[in-house]
Amino acid sequence: MKKTTLLLILCCGLISMTDARAHGLNMTSANITLRQHNHLSLTLATSLTELFHQLEWQGKPPSIAHLVADEAKLAEFHRQLVQVFAEQLTISIDGQSLASRQTRAPSQAQLKQRLEEEIAEALLPPAHGHMPHNDAVHDDKAHEPQSHEEYQTLVIHIDGFMPRTAKAEMLDVHFPPALGPVLTNYSEPRSQTLTPGADGSSLQIGLKH
Repeated sequence: MKKTTLLLILCCGLISMTDARAHGLNMTSANITLRQHNHLSLTLATSLTELFHQLEWQGKPPSIAHLVADEAKLAEFHRQLVQVFAEQLTISIDGQSLASRQTRAPSQAQLKQRLEEEIAEALLPPAHGHMPHNDAVHDDKAHEPQSHEEYQTLVIHIDGFMPRTAKAEMLDVHFPPALGPVLTNYSEPRSQTLTPGADGSSLQIGLKH
């Protein structure tokens, strides 16, 4: 892999940070990784409920409960999701589209299951409100805040390769407005095999500050 500096431009068109939910836990997260052999992957986690509210299409039901109860409307919602991530979320390198791109999204059946889980969680009262005192004392995790990932109910995986003719100077990822504020993380992990000698093996890495 070329030792190059990639300028990551995140075009999140018309995103207002005032739409972020409490502490950013409902914020979309995107982990972008450039690995060896010019392989690029993006894992995106977002709130399925929030995405339902943000998307608009003809015949959209008034609530998730109505959506789950109608297979035809659920199928249309699934189609809308695929369109958002496969077509509206674009990835390019030096102005060229990602080669051999694959977008993996939940199937319609998996989507329905996750929506039903969200409905069930919304109907259940907070667990700590009815926890016996003794249990609360011994359960160290009872009052721990939920992690960012636990708030996200939709995970999308996208991957592909840099175009062969690209100079690898600029990575451009465009997130559709429906995803709201996006918390991004970019990394270039490098792996190598160390062959031990008489004194073992050593790894030296120059750290940038």
